[in-house]
Amino acid sequence: MPDQKRKKLHSADYFGEARDFWWNLDFLKLMGQRWHIENVNTVLDVGCGQGHWGQVLSQILPVHTTLVGIDQEPKWVEKAKRRAQDLGLEKRFSYVQGNADAIPSPDCQFDLVTCQTVLIHMAAPVKVLEEMIRVLKPGGLLVVAEPNNLAGVLMFSSLSAGESIEQICQDVEFHATCERGKISLGEGNSSLGDLVPGYFAQLGLQNIQTYISDKASPLFPPYSSKEQKVSKQLYLDWFERGRWSREESLRYFLAGGGTEQGFEAYWVQMLRKNKSVENSLLNEEFHTSGGAVMYLVSGRKQDTP
Repeated sequence: MPDQKRKKLHSADYFGEARDFWWNLDFLKLMGQRWHIENVNTVLDVGCGQGHWGQVLSQILPVHTTLVGIDQEPKWVEKAKRRAQDLGLEKRFSYVQGNADAIPSPDCQFDLVTCQTVLIHMAAPVKVLEEMIRVLKPGGLLVVAEPNNLAGVLMFSSLSAGESIEQICQDVEFHATCERGKISLGEGNSSLGDLVPGYFAQLGLQNIQTYISDKASPLFPPYSSKEQKVSKQLYLDWFERGRWSREESLRYFLAGGGTEQGFEAYWVQMLRKNKSVENSLLNEEFHTSGGAVMYLVSGRKQDTP
């Protein structure tokens, strides 16, 4: 996890039930076959948060496999331990405090080193990848799951599909400016997923493979499935407390080259749009396919001669 100013714990808004629906199990089983996961005995989950990613992988890992999760936040480490216990994994899965850019492990310890939506928060993602490779055994597998979040701006809903070209471009410009600002402030790149295969090649990994998750989260009335109920509530919670902090968004926007006047104009418009989505959800009219761009990138550390 990133060692940054911690006004809010990393991914705190995304550790609810919705994260349990991030992956299709049959897709991960297919990835396990492609990765030859049957040969994995030891796993390190970097920036593990509450343990979701490693615990999802437990469904495709051999039953004897052990996993260590590290996270900067003591709160998440304790939560990950409790979740592992609830899932009956506590004998094989352990969690400790540690930073992604200084992994508390000797060299060449793990068959598989992995992370999910961690590199996007890092000021120096290549340094983190170097650390992950350092603790990977020769011939071991590195797997990261990282998104292009900007792509989500062009995922339409029943409300946004009819917007003008000008409005669509304004949305993209605002979010791209904020992403550039976040990068310039050294707080990560929310669309880093596009760059990961190149980083793997730069660091000398072999057999690099890149896939996109097949998971979508469609939302349509009457929102009857468990996943749809969770998604609907997530939207409503965001609108109630504010999905994005105005202060933080302004800071990113200005750092990315925007102006205060431009920010104010967009912010008022965004609040109005959020209210429309909220009302549409409550009236059971809102619908969208819920697409996302989440990459799974893998590569192998060079084997010793």
